[in-house]
Amino acid sequence: MSNDSEAELLMEWMEGDVVLLTMNCPRARNTVSFEMWEQFSAALDTIENGTPPRAVVLCGAEGHFSNGGDVKKGPARGEGALALAKRLEMGQRIIARLRALPCPTIAAIEGGAHGIAWSLALACDMVLCAREVKFSAPFISFGLVPDGGSSWFLGQHLGRQRAAELFFSGRTMDASEAFDLGLVSRLVDPGNAIAEAIAFGRSIENRHAAELTKRLLHLSESADLAACHALELVYCHSAQGGDEVKRAREAVFARAAAKKAAKS
Repeated sequence: MSNDSEAELLMEWMEGDVVLLTMNCPRARNTVSFEMWEQFSAALDTIENGTPPRAVVLCGAEGHFSNGGDVKKGPARGEGALALAKRLEMGQRIIARLRALPCPTIAAIEGGAHGIAWSLALACDMVLCAREVKFSAPFISFGLVPDGGSSWFLGQHLGRQRAAELFFSGRTMDASEAFDLGLVSRLVDPGNAIAEAIAFGRSIENRHAAELTKRLLHLSESADLAACHALELVYCHSAQGGDEVKRAREAVFARAAAKKAAKS
């Protein structure tokens, strides 16, 4: 994908084989449009159809993640039975595909994540956010219903009562509360979320093991223990037969020896 500054989604392959996806519409607080969803789709095509990168980092341009859907532009396209929800349908597909990527995904959040943008963040495996970040799901305030899977994501994470309080109040949640509730993986100093997310992605060792772990995590949210046990056996058998296990063990032993020598 082109890194043209006019594109609404930028895709960059960073050193260490980390893909950086940047929502790039700062004049509209990185709100998502038909064009952005289409560019998301093209970026995910590239990622899905090639060797999985070490990690994917999702962020927003100019110090802000995203305000969600663009309420100044119509959400309709075509003449289908659900034409007025076409933009949302596109977004739902992107969120599902992002969540299912066979590599670790990290949302790097500065500023705020609101509406469907919060769902985009929650679709990632990890959320790194600056300490001053704000989150909200103000759908009812706009006469709308929760979208982007937000009722599912927040319900799964928080339980029905806490999710209901967020939706019905429309209030803003700060980063510290989100962290305490388990909606954020790590808090970082303002301005550092993207750099720390990229560094975390680069630090992920043993890519085959990381990919298989991601696939297990994805399955675990919809399968029972027996199904997870069965897939663990298959993946463990596959991992044991590869070169990565030998290299990983040698690296672990080398670090242990170096640590012991440093203490002596």
